[in-house]
Amino acid sequence: MRGDITMIGDQHIKGGLYYNANGYACAIVTVISEGIDWAAYMGGCPNNYSWDEAYYFVAKNGSKIPKTLAKFLFPEIKLPYRE
Repeated sequence: MRGDITMIGDQHIKGGLYYNANGYACAIVTVISEGIDWAAYMGGCPNNYSWDEAYYFVAKNGSKIPKTLAKFLFPEIKLPYRE
């Protein structure tokens, strides 16, 4: 997981997973409200985006993934998962 990338309001996009292959790009990102909770979002994005642009795009436009999958992918995050 990459370090702190950017913010959406008071929430930090802390990083995640980014894939770009064969003309398609997708990302799974973590969005954290410091000391409160977190959520993970998944989505596709234009394949010419850099990883940081993709993370921001998916954080704003992606679909929230289920808690069990999010905790499996990002076990290092100990805050409660945002329901």
